Amino acid sequence: MSSQQIWSMLLRVDERPWVAYGACRGADPDLFFPGNDDDHGEALRICRGCPVQEECLDYALSARERYGIWGGTTARERRRLLRRSA
Repeated sequence: MSSQQIWSMLLRVDERPWVAYGACRGADPDLFFPGNDDDHGEALRICRGCPVQEECLDYALSARERYGIWGGTTARERRRLLRRSA
């Protein structure tokens, strides 16, 4: 499955209406699913100005998203947040 197909599936507005307001709408999905954990700067810049960053992070934490940039966090950062809240 391509990153574009994954992105389309993840951004289903009917299940998560907040995605319609995301700053990432229309951005290249590859920015949010980089090949390595060090190549996420542009995605994080987009997230920084996003009006639904908190909703996105809440979703990623509750869904235990293991990959990609969500709510202005990397997968590693989300793992740390989950461990702290356990």
